[in-house]
Amino acid sequence: MVFEHGHVTMLYGGRTMKVPPSRLVLFWGAMPHHALEAQPRALSHVLYLPVSILMQWQLPTWFLKSLMDFDVLIETTPGAPAHDLDCLKHWIRLLERRSVEADRIVLLEVEARLRRMAIDRSASSVLAPRAAGAGRFERMVEAIARRCMSAPTVEEIANEAGLSRAYAARLFRRETGMPMLEYMTRQRISHAQRLLATTDLGVLDILGECGFKSPTRFYAAFRRFAGGTPARYRRRFFARPARS
Repeated sequence: MVFEHGHVTMLYGGRTMKVPPSRLVLFWGAMPHHALEAQPRALSHVLYLPVSILMQWQLPTWFLKSLMDFDVLIETTPGAPAHDLDCLKHWIRLLERRSVEADRIVLLEVEARLRRMAIDRSASSVLAPRAAGAGRFERMVEAIARRCMSAPTVEEIANEAGLSRAYAARLFRRETGMPMLEYMTRQRISHAQRLLATTDLGVLDILGECGFKSPTRFYAAFRRFAGGTPARYRRRFFARPARS
């Protein structure tokens, strides 16, 4: 992702990040993210890269671990030899051709760009912890990030922010565009995806790790937000069958 014309403050995984314009930003797209505040002319340019392809490139361990641990990496200096904003626009135009050769060119150039970013270590995390005196919405987000895997109720999160359940639910939907329970479920499924992609834990272990009490609910949520079954998702990363 690269923003054009202005700074944008985003919510990602329970924390906020302020992203300057014309800088390459990398993050795990399955984690719920939402623009909280943007300068008037700010415009986003986004390219989604399947994690299975990213894993095949065998990028440096620290680089992959940062992304798999839900860090956000932002380029601290303009890309060289070309600016990342121009590159991203070019890649999007190529992908719009819907040709095998254009797709191959984009993948080769994106891989080269990420390798250059990794080898130069020219990226830093921009996620910020909750500041002292944060507002009510920020307190809810912080509580969700801290407690999400234990599947708290909306009322429990509201209590931590000093709000009534009804007001907390309205405030959260207004700020994020989605119900609080959906946001928490998305975060838990994103964590499950990371575990499926990076460990050989069995599915039953993973659903417990992510706060699901029922396999039926876990499978239903996974299909809804990940577009398939956990086994199918894992097969993108492992040649051996997943344990269940």
